[in-house]
Amino acid sequence: MATRKMILLISGGIDSPVAGYLIGRQGIGLVGLSAFINPIGDKEHVEKISALIAQLSRAIGQEIPLYTFDQRIALEKFSRSSKHKLTCVLCKRMMLRIAERLNNRLGGAGIIMGDSLGQVASQTLQNMNVIERAVEVPVIRPLIGFDKVDIVRLAERIGTYDISNLKAPGCAFLTRRPVTKADLDEVLQTERMLGIEKLTDMLEASLKRVFP
Repeated sequence: MATRKMILLISGGIDSPVAGYLIGRQGIGLVGLSAFINPIGDKEHVEKISALIAQLSRAIGQEIPLYTFDQRIALEKFSRSSKHKLTCVLCKRMMLRIAERLNNRLGGAGIIMGDSLGQVASQTLQNMNVIERAVEVPVIRPLIGFDKVDIVRLAERIGTYDISNLKAPGCAFLTRRPVTKADLDEVLQTERMLGIEKLTDMLEASLKRVFP
């Protein structure tokens, strides 16, 4: 019986369910959290993430609840600001803030992310450092040193790979030239300009349990 909980940020891709599996099999209770990041496709998004959570639950032998929240209001602000190059970093920091609030509500021990070093712009060492400084709870990245081949093999073994490959709306706010070495002071200044605390409250208000 799992006695401690952690919040698993789950995107619908290949990596995050595998990250959840690696932590969940150690006896940590998982709570899934996923963000709406596309103006359309809410139903498809929930169906895909719910299927991933259900399969992950079977793989580790525990029931995993799933929560969602609406990230789109924040993403619109990030992408329209003069610092739109920071959109991916600001997005991840916001996801962590909502995860931290859910974690604190549930008496959790921290947050799990599916980051693997250098796969995308937000996963450089400097960006990951800037991103995780948005919160005070521990942020665990069990795939940090894995290569994609290893992650895919694990996903196939636990039965999440085919579900992750199902088509579903992706992020509609990707920027062409995302920053790979974000400056923390610039990020903090941008967040103050955008009214980040009020924005976080708005997104937290959209938080709801959708599965099971």
